[in-house]
Amino acid sequence: MDLTPEFRDALCEIFGRYAKKNTGFLEEAELQDFARFTNNKPFTNDELEEIRSNLKCTKEGMLLKEGFIQLYHLQTASGDDEETWKDLKKHGYDDSLKLIPKTKK
Repeated sequence: MDLTPEFRDALCEIFGRYAKKNTGFLEEAELQDFARFTNNKPFTNDELEEIRSNLKCTKEGMLLKEGFIQLYHLQTASGDDEETWKDLKKHGYDDSLKLIPKTKK
């Protein structure tokens, strides 16, 4: 899966859902909210340290939007397209990277 403009737009939209303070980065609690929704569990301390060490973060260790995009770029570059699609679909995207409107109940 290539980092197309549509893929990047989807990732930016998902990032924006969790960056509630609109600061351009995810605080640890916001990042953990993302992990719980996406993976049904929070990141471990080791996973958080790996994120801080390998992805674009603030000097305080908060994940920047570019780091969030980098996370998915690395995931897909390593051949894990299936996991990426699972995450995108969980966040409401279809196979064309279009956000599926929520139906009212």
